[in-house]
Amino acid sequence: MKNTIFLLVATMLLTVSCRNGNTQTTDNPQEPTFTISTKEGVSLLFKDGKPMIFGLVDVENEMSKELFLGSYNDSLLAVLMPTEASRSAINAYLVIDSPHTILFDAGIGADKGGRLLENMKNAELEPAEVTAVCLTHLHFDHIGGLLLDGQAAFPNATIYLSQEEYDAWGDGGTMAANNGLWKQVMEAYKGHIKTFSDGEKLFDGLVVAELAPGHTPGHTVYMVDGFCLIAGDLLHAQDLQLDYPQFCARYDMDPAQAVATRTSFFKNVCDNDQYFAGAHCYEHFINLRDRSEK
Repeated sequence: MKNTIFLLVATMLLTVSCRNGNTQTTDNPQEPTFTISTKEGVSLLFKDGKPMIFGLVDVENEMSKELFLGSYNDSLLAVLMPTEASRSAINAYLVIDSPHTILFDAGIGADKGGRLLENMKNAELEPAEVTAVCLTHLHFDHIGGLLLDGQAAFPNATIYLSQEEYDAWGDGGTMAANNGLWKQVMEAYKGHIKTFSDGEKLFDGLVVAELAPGHTPGHTVYMVDGFCLIAGDLLHAQDLQLDYPQFCARYDMDPAQAVATRTSFFKNVCDNDQYFAGAHCYEHFINLRDRSEK
């Protein structure tokens, strides 16, 4: 069934880019070929012709310039963001690798205008097929979509998150004042929540979870199959922070740590010629090396 879904989606999508060895054509037959296909609300990243990762839009929005004031250089910010906002989004990502169907983050929820479930349907994906949801962190725009009418939106899924993030949002943790929604999620998925440690390999090694703190204490990114980083809230404004990671949105709990974390992961992804898939990027799959060479 899942192979049928992939073939159907592949025929529906319009190919917008193709890369050999991520960015360069090569005579080395062992270097993978990546293709990105897209239609409104849905992108699909192929590796060697095999569909690997869906990018799913939940909300298209903007990040206000005001969110970044005082974080680095306001004069430079005025030049880089001459308008009052920067294009942004709320995204989720989904990987199907039998027997796993893994969703990364879940958006704000349909009751608040989120379109994740709608765009999953457009991609011939059913919520009941999701076997795992990996959370980058527990802000409302990443966990709201776990609930539908107060019940589990993904009834067959186990929720995964870092132990550090789990502890921070407990009643005795640093984020306890804002944990009401998380408590509802825990009740809806009772008995189906798992925590992990930094560097842990998940789903038969397909996914590696890496702590990326600063935005929240246990903020986590996920490397999928060694070629795509599901990056959560490493950044909030693609056009600003990819070039100037020193800027922080007001949402970052520890700005200094967030800058250090962001800069480190940007370098790693670029050096290793991997894709960057941000929760708030308006492009689902960005090749940072390709971008830096333009």
